[in-house]
Amino acid sequence: LHVARSANRTSWSSAVCSLMAFSAATVDTAFVALQSVQSVQTQSRHAAGCACLRCSDLWGKHAKGLTQLCHGAGCACLSCSDVLGKHADGLPRNRCAEKLDKSVSGTSVFGAATLGSIMAVGAAARRRRIQDRRSRLIAASTESFMDVITANSHMPLRTPGREKQGTAQDKVFHWLGRAPKPNSMCFEALHKYFPGALPGAAVHLRSKAILEEKFGMTPENTLLGTSFCPDEINNHQFDLPTLMRNHWGNVFPMGGIGGSPYVGETGFKAFSSHVSDGGHIVVVFGPHVGISEEGEVGQYLREGQSRNSSACGAVIGAYNACLADGGDPSTGEDMYDMQMDEIIHEFAKHAKAISESENPMASSAYAAFAMVLDRMRKVVNTNFGPGKLVLIGGIQINMPHGSMDDHFLPLVFEVQQAGERTEDLIEHFPDSTTQQDLTLCPWEDRNALREVFSFMTWSPPADSPVYQTMHKYFPGALPSQALHERKRAILEKFGFTKDNTIMATSLCPDEINHDPSDLPVIMQNHWGDVFPMGGISGAPFVGKTGFKAFSSHVPKDGNIIILFGPHVGISPSGQVGACMRNGQGTTSTACGAVVGAYKAALSGAVDPEGSDAYDKQMDWIVSQIAPHAKAIEKTENPMASLSHQSYTMVKDKMLRIVNNDFGNGWLCLVGCIQINMPDPLEDHFFPCTFELRKAGEPSIDLLHELKEFS
Repeated sequence: LHVARSANRTSWSSAVCSLMAFSAATVDTAFVALQSVQSVQTQSRHAAGCACLRCSDLWGKHAKGLTQLCHGAGCACLSCSDVLGKHADGLPRNRCAEKLDKSVSGTSVFGAATLGSIMAVGAAARRRRIQDRRSRLIAASTESFMDVITANSHMPLRTPGREKQGTAQDKVFHWLGRAPKPNSMCFEALHKYFPGALPGAAVHLRSKAILEEKFGMTPENTLLGTSFCPDEINNHQFDLPTLMRNHWGNVFPMGGIGGSPYVGETGFKAFSSHVSDGGHIVVVFGPHVGISEEGEVGQYLREGQSRNSSACGAVIGAYNACLADGGDPSTGEDMYDMQMDEIIHEFAKHAKAISESENPMASSAYAAFAMVLDRMRKVVNTNFGPGKLVLIGGIQINMPHGSMDDHFLPLVFEVQQAGERTEDLIEHFPDSTTQQDLTLCPWEDRNALREVFSFMTWSPPADSPVYQTMHKYFPGALPSQALHERKRAILEKFGFTKDNTIMATSLCPDEINHDPSDLPVIMQNHWGDVFPMGGISGAPFVGKTGFKAFSSHVPKDGNIIILFGPHVGISPSGQVGACMRNGQGTTSTACGAVVGAYKAALSGAVDPEGSDAYDKQMDWIVSQIAPHAKAIEKTENPMASLSHQSYTMVKDKMLRIVNNDFGNGWLCLVGCIQINMPDPLEDHFFPCTFELRKAGEPSIDLLHELKEFS
């Protein structure tokens, strides 16, 4: 652990977590979270290096009495996946125990926090994985669904579990404006009833990364199908179906109300016949459920309405209809409402058990998922060719709109191929290194951002040379998407909107600064058309005249945002000032103009007088770098020092040309060093300036809002 900590700068808890033989499957995570950590001892044998699952402290140094894991019906050994009660005695650390230690008699194994519906899906999934050794997550059968709900519907409340924690993921996602605030009612409902749920973007990025890297899937060789309820709240900008469609391309909608693939076998056959030769299919599916600001499951406040309404309306309506009919719905089928009829008939078998669970609306969502998964497995096949069929299934969770992103609870992530064994990939969604409870490990705050950004595939892993270099010379650098979302959320509090704000940039025109995932492009997509002020190096060469022209375009009482700064590359080997460009076999300099000016200054070529060359921007850059060249040369990393000096150069010029003469609105200055990262990582930005200015008022420094994580 000490070697890992010093050599790789890995956080203590992350190093400990890497030793834990803890299954990363989403439903396994749900079990551990909902069972919580009890002040009782259920395991008597612990091997050296064992760690507490609650706070990652080494077992031998932990307060006595806390357990690693409590067991109940459906639990499986973490060493060999054998089910509870059938395991051989004597295995270290994770051996199963059919009964709890006699010293804790009277303590129930499960509490009300363990929803019968979660147990149904999770327990059945465990049994299927154990039976066929393929670790496939399958929805519960009718019998197990009813048995488990009945057995656990009246258990007493246990020690608070996952919903009372504040993990690195929780705090970072809220910091970015993607998730509810820890300890809020909405947060507690989300993580109590749907533990393992992630913002749609996280599910998309994680699945995309594995499908591209492991299976070579691209938008050109892959078709996308979806099976979700057509409710418009499932198609917001950052919802999983929308994000996947934007990446993979046109979509074949298979679903109807409730989310089942009502297109049937015929529809899938038609869809799969469209796949390219040797190509692949990705199908994402599931029911949906709302959670209100007050934490009420099954409720959602729609835009323009003053009261919450049900979500999913079809699923909840079917459940209510079954209760009203005493579990005996009409046997006839209405050809003009066949989808609703099917949902009612499905729920008739479970309505009473669901009504007796702690939260019937959450239980209904899991029952709906079991229904959708059952129909999906009946519909799909791999007869379309040698390509792969990817199934990504779960529960779409509609969060309060405008204040956070919709979430998705992944329950199935598997790859099928004709003649091959099904491969389960569900373990790629949970991540132990971002699940530390920061209320118990407050010292891990400083690493939380980096670890979550790596989990999101935005940032490099902690053991990479790029990571080490970036955080050594640009500590606090943020991925483009993270910086945009954090900054946008802050500015909206000051009244910035798309309609009252215009945007300018002053960045080097190097094409590597304008990839679709780079901050200037993301900002333009959000705020609208952009006024480019910069030349090579990022300095605002349009000058006072250019800014006057730009600022005259601002709406009445409107605002201006200016993003400015130089850029610098980091190569895959961690070399600052170098960048591997597309199609080239060796690295080249970035920023080429700034590095060229630095080298010219060192060689003494700083006097452009008498030259016939038309190179005014470069001449100015050389004159600005020359006074600092010798000092830069003596630093530990001259290229890193040069980029920081370049920022000072660009900022000084910016401050000389901007003003607040355009009106009563805000002028927002966002100054950064853009860090060009190796593909496929997002470019990062090291924030140096974030301030608001208004005529007749003192400036407001907001930089701490980008650098301080709380």
